[in-house]
Amino acid sequence: MSVTRLLYIDDNRIDSQIENLRKKLKRSGFDLDETFLNLNDEKFKKRDENQRVILDLKKIKEYITENYSQENFDIVASDYDYSDINLDGYQLLSWIKNISKSQKYRLRFAQFCLYSAEQDKVVEQLNSPDKIKKLVKLKIDDFIDRNNLANDLFALFIKPKEKYSYSKHLIDYLEKYPDLVFNNVYPKFKGKSLSEIAHEIDKDLPNGIDFQKNLVELTIAHLVDLNKFEE
Repeated sequence: MSVTRLLYIDDNRIDSQIENLRKKLKRSGFDLDETFLNLNDEKFKKRDENQRVILDLKKIKEYITENYSQENFDIVASDYDYSDINLDGYQLLSWIKNISKSQKYRLRFAQFCLYSAEQDKVVEQLNSPDKIKKLVKLKIDDFIDRNNLANDLFALFIKPKEKYSYSKHLIDYLEKYPDLVFNNVYPKFKGKSLSEIAHEIDKDLPNGIDFQKNLVELTIAHLVDLNKFEE
């Protein structure tokens, strides 16, 4: 079975929805590998100047960066309401998506979605033109009713990919054989492991970009030769 990976962020467990999602995916030939980031964990809390217990955004960001930034998640989903006076799911998901893109973390390839049991209230909170513009620019993949979470996440998992990433496809294959050493075809990578080459591609480094172009040229040349095309 194919494995689908989900990272979900909440201050409460949503076990019943996750189990429903697991069953739906299994019937379609997928295994679910879920990771729960529990913001109710004491390590993510602190006291403010008024001694109120609040979420510690700095610790949350550090934890996400250290533990999830280079993971291959298919979907990152977050509850909107963390019951915190300073932080909500929209703010955290915005940071995750933006930092993943700017730092070229592997996490950037995931689909991102928010969910809420009170969508109407969320819409009211995001009703200013500036907030709507920011929400549109964020380009989240879905805003889901928490009561229909299993069905909507299932639809996201199995929908055809709207965009194909040659770089990601190549990285995934190289990392299946991380310790193999590259010797031929592209001299600049001679002696490098396939994992090191994957890193150069993932970070859009000059040699990584040039290697991909070179690989396409070699592939087309080989295709022409195999098919004996006439020039």
